[in-house]
Amino acid sequence: MIVLTAVRDAHSRGVVRYVDLLAEALGDHGVEYRPRRRPEAGGACHFHLANSSRGPLLQAPRHGRPFVLTVHDVVPRTRALAPLYRLLAYPRAVARAAAVIVHSRFAADLLVREAGFWPAHLEVVPHGAPRAANGDRLAARRALGWPEDGLIAVLPGVLKRAKLVGEAIAAATALPGWHLALAGAVADSGTARAAARSGALLLPSPDALRYEQAIVAADCVLCLREGSVGEANGPLLDALGAGRAVLATPTGSIPEVAGEVARYCTGEVASIQRALKALADPGERAEREQRASRRAEEVSWKKAAEAHAAVFAEIFQ
Repeated sequence: MIVLTAVRDAHSRGVVRYVDLLAEALGDHGVEYRPRRRPEAGGACHFHLANSSRGPLLQAPRHGRPFVLTVHDVVPRTRALAPLYRLLAYPRAVARAAAVIVHSRFAADLLVREAGFWPAHLEVVPHGAPRAANGDRLAARRALGWPEDGLIAVLPGVLKRAKLVGEAIAAATALPGWHLALAGAVADSGTARAAARSGALLLPSPDALRYEQAIVAADCVLCLREGSVGEANGPLLDALGAGRAVLATPTGSIPEVAGEVARYCTGEVASIQRALKALADPGERAEREQRASRRAEEVSWKKAAEAHAAVFAEIFQ
């Protein structure tokens, strides 16, 4: 039995969810995985570094034992913090880790480029796709009070400019038969007002249940990015786990994660519209939903736990 502390910021919703799902999946692999905000004295540690969980920048270098580090976000959200990463993240956390885990080959290449060196032990472990507890689309729409007829394109996650929310609103508003739904925390009040004026369905800051219902209610999940190099693919993985069609921009690690599941578009309104018109075809959506379900099996939490357990056994046994 390996006993391991998972160190993450308790206020980082995405990382907390990741750690909780990993802890559950590791139970079948002889690993007792304990989520904590700080390392336990003398214990084995797995640190989680993300834009919303930067404690490991200071905690990991002070840890006196070999540790594993997962880098969820290779570069900081704002480039103003790049000097901090060059000073702490790469030479003091990444370089000192007994093993470094990232979620994609794209992230691995980006890490090597940003850090300027290849970590001694670098593992690519895809982020697991969580399975929806109830995949009934109609039941989800009824629970949310959303229209039972017509097509719904859901744009999930934090609603901000980088996710091309304005372009999605403009594209969907001009297409008869499509409703646009926004499900997530609102980072830009102007965007929220524009969405309300357009008649979009709004689900601000949903809890976990209502967020999952929004994904399940969708005929298409929008994973749009404005030139993002981040690794924040939570909405994409949620769509895969629910077996939903995906419309995405080919940015960052999205093509690697989605593969042939997604229909791709650029960030322009006309391109998003053309893709939504194509996805209005039931046969097109059905084929992409089947691909999503198959891809979810390939990146399941079971497989993610197996890969993590192998790394932990190598480092801590």
